[in-house]
Amino acid sequence: MFGAIDVRYKKNLFFIFYLLFSCSVSAEQWEWLLEEQVLAAIKLTTGQKSLIKYCKPCQGKPSEIIVKKISAEKMNDGSYRFVLNYVPQDLAYLYYFKEGQWRNIAIALGLKTNDMDEIID
Repeated sequence: MFGAIDVRYKKNLFFIFYLLFSCSVSAEQWEWLLEEQVLAAIKLTTGQKSLIKYCKPCQGKPSEIIVKKISAEKMNDGSYRFVLNYVPQDLAYLYYFKEGQWRNIAIALGLKTNDMDEIID
């Protein structure tokens, strides 16, 4: 009797961890960058008064972030992070304003994204 409960418990626990892990992995796309990628993102966003953060795969809603500071952070492993207002960001989920449209930063830099729109309204 207790063996059957133990097996079901382990299966349920495994399934919960699988869901948690798979969601967190799929959400991260372009948070860890090469130096030239982060510098290109900074150049692209220089002069922007605000950026839009929108995670379509997460089924989130677009939110506008007022730009106070944009910078790059070098990590111990040699990778870089794009930092907006002192918070590291994933370029796949950030949009900048150009020619009357909100454009995805990662796509504008030629980085492949999963389930993201090039332009949002």
